[in-house]
Amino acid sequence: MKTITLKAFKKLNPCWLKSDEKSSKLEEIGSRKERWSAIDILELPKEEVSAEDRLWSARWLIDDKIMHEFACRCAEEALKLVESPDPRSVAAIAAKRAWLRGEINDEQLAAARAAARDAAQAAARAAARDAAQAAARDAAWDAAQAAARAAAWDAAWDAAWDAARENQIRLLLELLKNID
Repeated sequence: MKTITLKAFKKLNPCWLKSDEKSSKLEEIGSRKERWSAIDILELPKEEVSAEDRLWSARWLIDDKIMHEFACRCAEEALKLVESPDPRSVAAIAAKRAWLRGEINDEQLAAARAAARDAAQAAARAAARDAAQAAARDAAWDAAQAAARAAAWDAAWDAAWDAARENQIRLLLELLKNID
């Protein structure tokens, strides 16, 4: 498994290191070990390093083939949230895995990806239409209710985003630990 030193990691120039607080935190965390693996990074406590920063940092140490499989697993997790996923999206995941095994070529993979993109765009249009209808209904609410709703939505969105990233870390750790 690939590893990285703190000095080499800094050369990747992560944008979040521009914060003095995060830069100091990296120095403290980085001093704990001479070399870090992707698993070491992903297993850092969420109270110390955000899930997004752990995923970005570990990515540099993981082979592309593993990252493609990770993307498939994340897509499958996302499709679990959909009552009736579009078959084109499911087929795109299967095509990606077939491509990884060398069973289909780049053009066939691109066709599956395009079909999945069409499915996603159709779903996005439907969601936008539903959101527009909801917005029209909500226009009658007064400003105080709208602000409270917005604050609640922001908090819920942040919590959902954090939970999704932590789940992605769980998936990636499972994948990495089963490879070694």
